Amino acid sequence: MKLNLMGKALYPLSLIIMISFISGCTLNPNSPEPLEQTPAPNKVTLKIVESLMTPLRTVELDKLIAQFELDNPTIEIVRVSSEYETADQTILTMLEQNQAIDIVEVRDVTVHQLAESGLITSLESYISSWSNYMLLNNNAKLMSRDAGDVAYYIPSSLYQVQLYYRKDWFDAKALQVPETWEQLFFVGKQLTKPMERIYGFSFRGGSGAVNTLSSIVQDYNGENVDISDSMFNTDGSTIFSGKRAAEAVELYKKIYTEISDPASIDWGFNEQVQAFVNGNAALLIQDSDVIEMIKEKLESSQWATAPLPTGPDGISHYNVGAAGWGIASQSKHKDEAWKFISYLSSIENNRAFADASGVISIYNNTIEEEKYSTGPYAPYMLMANDPDRFQGVKKPSYYKNYSQFFQMGTDLGRQHLMNIISTEELLKQFDDFWRKQGKQERD
Repeated sequence: MKLNLMGKALYPLSLIIMISFISGCTLNPNSPEPLEQTPAPNKVTLKIVESLMTPLRTVELDKLIAQFELDNPTIEIVRVSSEYETADQTILTMLEQNQAIDIVEVRDVTVHQLAESGLITSLESYISSWSNYMLLNNNAKLMSRDAGDVAYYIPSSLYQVQLYYRKDWFDAKALQVPETWEQLFFVGKQLTKPMERIYGFSFRGGSGAVNTLSSIVQDYNGENVDISDSMFNTDGSTIFSGKRAAEAVELYKKIYTEISDPASIDWGFNEQVQAFVNGNAALLIQDSDVIEMIKEKLESSQWATAPLPTGPDGISHYNVGAAGWGIASQSKHKDEAWKFISYLSSIENNRAFADASGVISIYNNTIEEEKYSTGPYAPYMLMANDPDRFQGVKKPSYYKNYSQFFQMGTDLGRQHLMNIISTEELLKQFDDFWRKQGKQERD
């Protein structure tokens, strides 16, 4: 089923925590029952499995768990975390093996598979009597029902990336903050010093590389992109067959080969962020959850944020995504699980969680608060107020074979960066893939 998602209808300030520093205990998916524990007498034990972790986020989640247990002495919460790179696969394996878990962190990129496989349960019967649902902002409601127009999870937050830059380095060279991808490459070149391991851009070539690759191709397709089906242009062709697609991919390669650390071909989230905060990269594109991490390492005068770079037509496309809490189909305590999810999703608790995570709440009116209109959050307001230039699109995760494309972005992208395949071959494989997906969708 094709999702009808129009960019101007999106709530452009949405962000989320994306991603991972290791916390909690590490799971072994091959272990038959890694979560089995002896429950406390006269208590229901709920087991919740995280996918996305940051230190400050986990501390706040543990605080909320502790308070919930005080308020509900007959319920005990056991939180389990795993490494980011394998977390979603771990959750899938645990659900498929029918392990004793109750609540799982569901993401926009996993909800379709989990729902279609019957591994998570519909929350429709619960939200029908949950008054807070109508108070959620439009994107939170939209993303909760992203799979088949059925609510399978309640988002904890929404996400959108922005540009981070080393203000002190820019000031020292009197450089302007880049507004386009071409300018990003140009200023990055001025700041790159390979002998000192200082580079213009913090590149991500490992898992998740497809996000930047597809975004730059979309930006170079400009106003032709079908924002309701973002791997395609409005004329039905794929974005990878567009006239300027090759130009976009060539620039993507130049950004890696000329202004990025060669080791970044293997980088994921952690390495990408660390390169910026440790003074090895001048520019970073990431979600807002990195703000607190940056604050810990850099003085306020050393860094700043800016809107995303645009393509040649002055248009930038950004993904809107979500993560939140769903109930495992095998849970024997679904009512108690919903009680905890609705507790985490209250206005007060969600905003506390959002503040600790460096993201914006899922509730309406939060963007009017001063915190989100000044300082490092200000670019989100700027982008929200210019929807013709900054257009929100949904990741094509609602396509059955999206996971293949996600992996192709890493594998084929790496081959292209290493000169194993040409720009033309890269684009042909992506074009063939999406033409096939489009045909299957229509059929």
